[in-house]
Amino acid sequence: MGIKLYIFYSVLLLAIVGIFVYSVVPSENAYYTLAFFGYSWELPTAVWFILPLFLLFAASVIHMLFYSVKNFLAKRLIKKDYEMLVHHIRHTLLGEEKEYEYKTEPFKVLAAAVKKMKYNPKSIDEKTGEKEIDEIFDLLENIRDGKYADLKKFRLRSDNELLNQNRLNFSADDKKSIEEILKYCNTLESEVCQKAFHALLQKASYSDIKRYNFNLTSENLLVLFKRFADKDDSFTLNINEIKELLEKTPMNSNEFLSTAKVLKTLVDPDALLKLYDNLQSKNQHATFAYLYILFELRLIEKAREFLENNEESGEFEKFKILLFLRDNEKNIDTDLII
Repeated sequence: MGIKLYIFYSVLLLAIVGIFVYSVVPSENAYYTLAFFGYSWELPTAVWFILPLFLLFAASVIHMLFYSVKNFLAKRLIKKDYEMLVHHIRHTLLGEEKEYEYKTEPFKVLAAAVKKMKYNPKSIDEKTGEKEIDEIFDLLENIRDGKYADLKKFRLRSDNELLNQNRLNFSADDKKSIEEILKYCNTLESEVCQKAFHALLQKASYSDIKRYNFNLTSENLLVLFKRFADKDDSFTLNINEIKELLEKTPMNSNEFLSTAKVLKTLVDPDALLKLYDNLQSKNQHATFAYLYILFELRLIEKAREFLENNEESGEFEKFKILLFLRDNEKNIDTDLII
């Protein structure tokens, strides 16, 4: 029974008892005087009858109010601890360590268990019924399945494992998500940054790529040159940008040679010759590429002069063979020999 109904029926009972006593007590006994330790009180007889009942009623109401307030406060603490536990579970699932101070003993025990909890996607077949927790389960499953999720609202640490995994799932077609990842990359040491930068190389303009100021590798360079060669790609480079890229990127002889094979049909022959001539004068690793350009442009006498001046070097044997074949009117494709 609720406290309101209890008060209603108690007051009704007091009224019935009072009316009954008043109706049966003779008029000459309508009042009764009670003397106690020199004090006396004169009240209607009916009042004396209902007074003990009223005192019992008041005491019981105070008792019920006390425990109602106590239960209300206890439920409030439990509700707050429950909400705190939900947030605790969410942060634990997201790989974030945060301290929570619980007020009730059962939740303190649960909190200690939550700290050791680890999500196993195979162990959850049904929803928990708690919207905030189920949201995290869905999020974790999407990231596990290779989907990219927006985690901004969770404000995760920059080194959070889940955040790094999510970054690996970014869409290579979404320039915005690529740039969102790269703004946290000071170097290209991590797998996430390497993957994002590789995607940027295949989508962005040269000015956007330069903005990140990363050191390019020969593989990066070839990606750009192949984009430049693709007629369906709007990516462009001028001769100064090509020169800048070739001079700044550390490469061995074979890597320089690979760039020459791509650029030979993209750059004006005179500019191409000047470019690789300048490169080989500063970097010996560009010599193979320079000789390759000489043979591709059919500048046989220039190639002969260079080889004769470096006759003692044994590293140009393939070019010497190619020169011999050209001298004997064997028009062999340069790429078959080099």
